[in-house]
Amino acid sequence: MMIAGKGINRRMARLGGTLLVAMLPGLMNVAHGADQPTVRGQVSAVNSTILAAPLSGRLLEVNRRVGEEVNKGDVLVRFDCRSLKAERAVASARLSGASSQYKVNKQLARYDNVSQLDVDLSRAAVNEASSSVKLSDVYLSDCTITAPFDAEVVSRAVNPHQFVSNGEPMLELVSSDELEIEAVIPAMWLGQVGADTPMTFTADATGAELAGKIVRVVDNIDPVSQTLKVIARPDAKPDGGIKPGMSGEVRFPSLSPSTLEDVDSGEAAQ
Repeated sequence: MMIAGKGINRRMARLGGTLLVAMLPGLMNVAHGADQPTVRGQVSAVNSTILAAPLSGRLLEVNRRVGEEVNKGDVLVRFDCRSLKAERAVASARLSGASSQYKVNKQLARYDNVSQLDVDLSRAAVNEASSSVKLSDVYLSDCTITAPFDAEVVSRAVNPHQFVSNGEPMLELVSSDELEIEAVIPAMWLGQVGADTPMTFTADATGAELAGKIVRVVDNIDPVSQTLKVIARPDAKPDGGIKPGMSGEVRFPSLSPSTLEDVDSGEAAQ
């Protein structure tokens, strides 16, 4: 039984090898049949961010829902900051008292009724109280969260009246106004593909096309695949047919089909 099993395995292996050889020409024809060499690319937004809570507290307002557009400067979130306002009032009162004490000590020092040390200590108290007021103002400025740029709300994790902790994600914003296309190319293309090389991107989902040029080449070649990443920018503002996250085909008009053949020859030699 064991000998028969080995014979079957050998026949199956020969059959599998025959099928693989038969399939390879078809796969190669698909690659060489294109007018231009292509690689896969993905669209990403230049401006995107996750707005996290800058402080711990209760939310009074969350003014946008998923899918809604926002303009730069729009108020998105408001915190209940009554306690911070009270702390600011206390700090302001301490500053007023410290300033008065400092003025009195300066007057008394003219008549040698207080030491210079008392004057210096009262001045330090003024500086400390002033710093407390400034710190309170910083905290209060975090009570209102505004949109940093024109964008769309793509996710929302909080609601009004909810208590959030410092650093907790609240809203994710993505702008479609400025896009980049990332692609991975063979290292053998470096002589023909670089900064300012024209490219076209065709989205799989919509078929929309976008023309642009490479703006950055990541100078780090993967030692296993012998590839590297390039980043392109569109020549014009994209229309609604192309969105961040879409993938598609990237073509470089300056490359010819022979370039692809050279790459395949190099891979075969390895």
